[in-house]
Amino acid sequence: MDAASLVQIIRLDPLWVAVLALLIALVALLLAVRGAARQRALEARLARLRHDQRGLDTAILALHGAIKAVAEDVIDQGQHQSNVRRALDRLADQQSELRLRDVDEGLYVQAIELIRLGHRRNEVRKLCGLSEAEVDLLFSLHGAGVARTQSSSKP
Repeated sequence: MDAASLVQIIRLDPLWVAVLALLIALVALLLAVRGAARQRALEARLARLRHDQRGLDTAILALHGAIKAVAEDVIDQGQHQSNVRRALDRLADQQSELRLRDVDEGLYVQAIELIRLGHRRNEVRKLCGLSEAEVDLLFSLHGAGVARTQSSSKP
């Protein structure tokens, strides 16, 4: 077949050309309908995803608020615990001071009593475990009255 015979077939059969054009139009229409249906399905899916996104955003905000509240509670508890720890440390220090004061005061009271009873410096120092300076101070404060009392009671 040459080109001239092909042109004649085409001229003679315009019906085939119309059928072919109609077939192409039908395929195009089918693709358009299918594309539109697919587009609607994708739009519906996008709407669902946006709705889900809003729900997730709300949940994230709620979790953020809850985490913030928990963090504030943890900070408050830490501060409270720190305050309690400081108070306990102060109480322990005060208790130690009171113990030392009781021990010191007990030793000093005992030493003063020994001085009043007429014991010598070395005995008071050894019995009470005081330093020489402490014993000297106690004798200077409390020993003078004892010396006067002892000297006035002697005939």
